[in-house]
Amino acid sequence: MRMNSTILGIAAVLAVGLVALPVLAVTADVDIRGGEYIPASLTVESNTTVVWTNYDEVSHTVTSTGGVFDSGPIEQNETFNYTFADTGTYPYGCTLNASTRRTPMQGVVIVVPEGMMVEENGNVTEEEPVRLTLADLIAGDENLTSFADAVGMAGLTRVVLSAGGPYTVFAPNDAAFEALDDETAAALLNDTELLDTLLLYHVVRGNYTVEDLMEEVNATGNKTVLEALTGDSLNVSATDGNLTIGNATLVVSDLVADNGIVHVIDVVLMPPDLLPPENATPEENVTPVENVTPVENVTPVENVRPVENVTLVENVTLEAPVDELRVIP
Repeated sequence: MRMNSTILGIAAVLAVGLVALPVLAVTADVDIRGGEYIPASLTVESNTTVVWTNYDEVSHTVTSTGGVFDSGPIEQNETFNYTFADTGTYPYGCTLNASTRRTPMQGVVIVVPEGMMVEENGNVTEEEPVRLTLADLIAGDENLTSFADAVGMAGLTRVVLSAGGPYTVFAPNDAAFEALDDETAAALLNDTELLDTLLLYHVVRGNYTVEDLMEEVNATGNKTVLEALTGDSLNVSATDGNLTIGNATLVVSDLVADNGIVHVIDVVLMPPDLLPPENATPEENVTPVENVTPVENVTPVENVRPVENVTLVENVTLEAPVDELRVIP
C-alpha cells in the first residue's frame, strides 16, 4: 500500500514537472559574415523566430523592404531577432553599406503555414499537388527566355517567385534584353547580386491586373506609383490607352499564376544608380580649382627681352615740389 502511494506521488511530481516544462520556441539562425546574410534565403513556418548574428567587425542592419522590421545597427557579435507570425515573403537588406557597395546586402525570409514541412535545403513539401508559380509561368513562356534564364542565374529572385506572393511581375521580353549593350549585359550576368537587384526591381507586392492598374492611374490623375521589392518606386501611367511602367510599355498582360500575375513589357527597367557611368575614367589626386574667372581676348607679348641687373632705388625723398623739378641735360 505504501509502495502504491509512493508510485502515485512520483507520478504526480512527474506530471507537475511535465506541465511546468516550457514549450520550446521554434528558431532559425542567419549569420552575417563577409558582408553577406548566410543563408540569403530562408524558408520557415509561421511563428518562427529568426535570429541574425553579426560576425563582421563593421556594423550591419536587418531592414525589411516593406517596413515590417528594422534592427537598427547591429555591432559585432550582437544579435537581432524577429518572430514571423504571418505567412508571406519578407525581403530585407542592410542600409548601412548601401553607399559603399554597388548593390546592398540582400536576404529574404519566406514564411509558410505552420505544420507545412520545410526541408533542410529550404524546399517546401506540400501535400497538395504543385501548382503553377510565377517562376514556372515565366520559365514556360517562349517570349521570356532571357528573363527566365536571368531568374535561374540570380537565385534569390527564383525563390521569391516560386514560394512567395502574391506578386505582380513586369517581365521584359527577349527583344528588351537583346537591346541591352554588351557592357551592361556582361556586368549583370557576371554579378548575381546585381542581377537580383535588377530582377526584383520588376516585381511589386499584390495582384494587379491591367484593369486594376488603369483604375489606379485614372484615380490619381493619369499617374500612380508602385513600390518594387527593392524599395524603389515604379511610375505607372497611361498614354493613348496603353499602360507604361517607367519607360516601358505593356505588350502582353494578365498572365495568371497561382501566386501572382505577369505582364510582359518591352524594355528592361534599370533601378537608379544600379550601374556605374559607362566609359568614365576616374581622375585621381586632382585638386579642384574653384572660383577662377577666365581671362579672355588676351594678346600674347612676344620677343620681350628680360631686363637684368636692375637696382631698385627705395625711399627717395624729394626736396622740391614736383613742378619745380628740372631735367638736367
